[in-house]
Amino acid sequence: MTVPDNTFHFYMDNNRYLTAEVGYSPGKKFNCPRCNSEKITFLFKPGFRGIDIQSWCSIIHDEIIELCNVYQIIMKNNFSPLWLCKDCYDGGVVLKV
Repeated sequence: MTVPDNTFHFYMDNNRYLTAEVGYSPGKKFNCPRCNSEKITFLFKPGFRGIDIQSWCSIIHDEIIELCNVYQIIMKNNFSPLWLCKDCYDGGVVLKV
């Protein structure tokens, strides 16, 4: 399994994972739909296959996504990456456009 170089894990001091999620930073600015902040983090839940992470990282990098924070849509898109705003702590799923 190969994972892109710009993904990251969250670690504790003793090199154990703090969480099982994998984060991704595309190096591009995305705006939060709630507060319009540019401090967005993308996360992949445990169980995402490496091949899916690579394809989603390409989609996010190419900016052909929409950040969705509607509860009903979040519940229907269980296999999409997640996003989190570091300013207002709103979050949701990433949808392909």
